Amino acid sequence: MIRVAPPKRVDSMFECLYKGSVPKADPATDPSESAARSLDLAAFHAQPAVALHHQIKEDLVLHLRSERFAPGLALPSEAALCAHYQVSRGTLRRALADLVSDGYLERHRGRGTFVTRSKLESGVVGAYNRFHLVGPPLDGGGRILQCLRIQASKDVGAMLGVKTGTRLWMLERVRFTQGTPVGLQTSFLPFDLCPGLARQNLAELHLIDVLRDVYDVHLGSATEYVEPTVADGYAARHLAVRLRTPLFQIERTTCTVAGVIAEYRRGVLRGDIYRYRIELR
Repeated sequence: MIRVAPPKRVDSMFECLYKGSVPKADPATDPSESAARSLDLAAFHAQPAVALHHQIKEDLVLHLRSERFAPGLALPSEAALCAHYQVSRGTLRRALADLVSDGYLERHRGRGTFVTRSKLESGVVGAYNRFHLVGPPLDGGGRILQCLRIQASKDVGAMLGVKTGTRLWMLERVRFTQGTPVGLQTSFLPFDLCPGLARQNLAELHLIDVLRDVYDVHLGSATEYVEPTVADGYAARHLAVRLRTPLFQIERTTCTVAGVIAEYRRGVLRGDIYRYRIELR
């Protein structure tokens, strides 16, 4: 885990990183229904422009990353999950396979699918300028896939420190370097922090610049997790890489200088173009 300590003037520190029929479960015969209740899955609303298996994967990741579900907890049956997400078994299995590959879930033949133990963390704590993204700078803006006003689910709300139902922006972008697609990012931001965000020129400007210049929001600190992953079909298509190409998976919570959470972001970055460097002094 990378912990970031805010110095007196901090905006410049962030420039480098900011620039069929559905099977129905029978509660009377399906023992996994108690697991479904214990998982407390939020209502799912599919977006038409995004592959369903990718949406399901990201929705389950948010549930799992919120740490509300204990390691070893059994997932509901495939039938129950298909009913919840209103998808076929094939679509659900693609999402679950990606989560197993990323280490969030584990399968046991004849027993089911279970939440894995939390990963061990090795961190570096210090000034942000000792942690570098090595490679060409990101172009401003990017290709906007979605910029929607939503209500916070329990899990996203927990990440942002807001109540369930709070108004948020969900911003999904493809980021470029010298015209080459290199990153796929989904950001959640409090609506009241930046009302009218969808009207801003997000296709050309860095988000940090929009927050600072339009909304007088100055970023001061961040906590970031970096893990290895591989491209699923959705990421491969948008990044113009082959399926299962190695990527960095990046999760970041960014706060203002006043300590208010301004953004929760999940994304992937191409490992064939970038690498991370940590300076220890």
